[in-house]
Amino acid sequence: PEARTTIQRIMTAGAGVLRSAASLAEAATALARLQRDAAEAATTAAQAAAPEATPTDRPKPAEPGVEAWEVTNLLLVARVLVAGAMRREETRGCHWREDHADRDDAHWQRHFLVTHRPPHTLHTRTTDTAAFPATTAAPAPETEPTQ
Repeated sequence: PEARTTIQRIMTAGAGVLRSAASLAEAATALARLQRDAAEAATTAAQAAAPEATPTDRPKPAEPGVEAWEVTNLLLVARVLVAGAMRREETRGCHWREDHADRDDAHWQRHFLVTHRPPHTLHTRTTDTAAFPATTAAPAPETEPTQ
């Protein structure tokens, strides 16, 4: 529960409704620190589970429970959201940048693709919107009034 609460606090403070380059950078740094701490804790736990192992032995990975998997996924989603928000220097929809208050179609009418490269690297790139055309809701069918 502690890690989940920490992620929630980081995201609310740094990547909440109002965002800026500074708040997003702080969030990214805090999330990276949390990622590093989690990786170190997992390594320590694996080594403790096999104290007789020599340095050439591979430690058995820890088998986390459901809560650990949820927190791992929550951390990854938080990192992806912050990476995309840092890249988009405009306000669009619910992404509100205090330091870039206007929408800028000329530069930012793009889709973002974030790729996770194990163990912990995120690669962010943009693509032309034609690669993923915008969708519109189908018009509601006309119905006859019921009597």
